[in-house]
Amino acid sequence: MSDARTACVRTGLIFFALVSAALGLYVLISPEGFFSWSWVNLGMDYNPHLMLDYGAMNLAAAIPLGAAAVVMSPAFTRTALASYATWSTAHFLIHVHFRSHTVAHASAAEANLLLGVLGIGVVVPIALLLLTFGRPALPGRRRESGRRDPRVR
Repeated sequence: MSDARTACVRTGLIFFALVSAALGLYVLISPEGFFSWSWVNLGMDYNPHLMLDYGAMNLAAAIPLGAAAVVMSPAFTRTALASYATWSTAHFLIHVHFRSHTVAHASAAEANLLLGVLGIGVVVPIALLLLTFGRPALPGRRRESGRRDPRVR
């Protein structure tokens, strides 16, 4: 992968790692505070166990995302991005399914804004994942002949 593509993928991995870590810590420190947001609770009963699990999951997701940003091996980077894209796609679809609940407890504008932000969270990791493919290799990748690619330092 070219230096520009590598930098773009690394920046995305770092961004998602930081967002996941910050969200995870916030939810673990203040699960009721996070749940109190109308577009989170959707008028449902508070479940501290699920909130804490969600916070722990986000904090745990930050680890492979951050590690992939450091290592930048093709398999590790793709696995981290594919994992995040899978989660963000499912999360987006869940909110699409519950959009009417969001509108009922927040507003149509807030529901649309939330879906827009979550939609970006689907597109970006998939775009970054696609950037990891192609002829120029990620750092450390060998050419098909088995010799190290001289363009990679």
